[in-house]
Formats: sequence, C-alpha cells, structure tokens
Amino acid sequence: PLDQCLIGQAKENRKKNRYKNILPYDTTRVPLGIEGGYINASFIRMPVGNEEFIYIACQGPLPTTVADFWQMVWEQNCTVIAMMTQEVEGEKIKCQRYWPDVLNKTTMINDRLRLALVRLQQLKGFVVRVLELEEIQTGEVRHVSHLNFIAWPDHDTPSQPDDLLTFISYMRHVHRSGPIITHCSAGIGRSGTLICIDVVLGLISRDLDFDISDLVRTMRLQRHGMVQTEVSLACPDMHCRKDAGITILM
Repeated sequence: PLDQCLIGQAKENRKKNRYKNILPYDTTRVPLGIEGGYINASFIRMPVGNEEFIYIACQGPLPTTVADFWQMVWEQNCTVIAMMTQEVEGEKIKCQRYWPDVLNKTTMINDRLRLALVRLQQLKGFVVRVLELEEIQTGEVRHVSHLNFIAWPDHDTPSQPDDLLTFISYMRHVHRSGPIITHCSAGIGRSGTLICIDVVLGLISRDLDFDISDLVRTMRLQRHGMVQTEVSLACPDMHCRKDAGITILM
C-alpha cells in the first residue's frame, strides 16, 4: 500500500510524518492551500443510508506541523476535533499540544490565523475546549469544539462503553460544518474505532443493516491500517486490540 503514498514519501515531506510507515494515500489525502501542500491526513467518506458521513483522520500534530493542522481546520471549515489520545502516554510523546491552555490567551498560529481558548469544561471521560479561530486579514471568527477523550487506557480498550458513547453523542451534537477531524497518535487505531462506531450508530438509528467487516474494509481503502487488530499492522499506535475495541463496544 505504501506505493500509493508517494507524496508522503517525498523527501520534503518525510519530516512531516510522525511514523514513516503510516502515510495517507495520494488519492484521499487532504491537500493544503491552492498548491495542494502536504499534511498526514486522509478524507474518510462513509455512506450511511442516503447520507455520507465525512471525516478527516490524521496523525497527532508534530511541533513542525501545528500550523499546517490549523490551516487544514480553516480550509475544510471544520467545527469539531476529536482527540483520542493524550499528549504523553507510557512516557512517549503521542501528540504535540496544538491549542492554548490558558483561558482567553491568544496564540498566533501563523501570519493568517489567530487562536484563543474561550471555554474549558471537564466531563466524565473527556475534556471540552471551545476555541476561537480567527482569520486575521478578513476578521472572520469561527468556533471549534476540541473534544479530548481521556478514558482510553494505553495499549488497551475502554472497560465500559458508556463514556465513549457519550463522547460520540456529544461530538454529533456540536458538529456544525465540515468533516469531523479525528486523530490519535498515528491516526488509524483509536481514530478508526471512533469513526466506525459513529457510522454504526448512524446506521442503527436509521434501522439499516450493516456488516462491520465491510465498514472496516471501506475505511482501509481510504487510509492504510484503519481500525487496527493485533495482526493487522505493527504500529506505534497499537492501542486498540480486539478489533480496536469494537467487539467490546457493540
């Protein structure tokens, strides 16, 4: 599959990848700007009845890709980010902090975008941050809900599904526009699990039949290794055993 990820393997883009073997397919990658710049992120489009659920699955930002990440958020008009990892797990850095952590403190992302934290709320199993993203040249301001799920044990699955199901329900409630962005560390394990469960819940709510194997196959055609199993991929983001936790959550 890596022969379908030539742009991610290009010399100038290698340093933008957290893991050298987790790359977006050229056909489904998210392009940046009018020149189609590179970020390790993939569109995931899932049919749900007559609708299409659209996501962006991406790696946790690196210190050098934070500005690219927020450029993607702005260009794709995203209003929800689902962060499925913590910054550090098992003494390993899984994700660079890409948001301001002090209320009403403004951070310059680049010469175009300014970011501020306007609300912070701790709920059972996850943290909600409401961020204000401003395009400086036009003065346009958008609000982005940053939802950080913290009840997922490292290299394991959540023991109770309730927290994750509540998280997904909240995510759907605050989603306004654009693809839902989801990331863990590599952007395939927990992120894939979240997407799969959200799609399954959408199918159930519409009283539609589904096959989880088909759903996972559809996802893997759009991003390599989505929804890990113990044998599917040897990857540093191997958090999600037992079909990435789907079996215990359904």
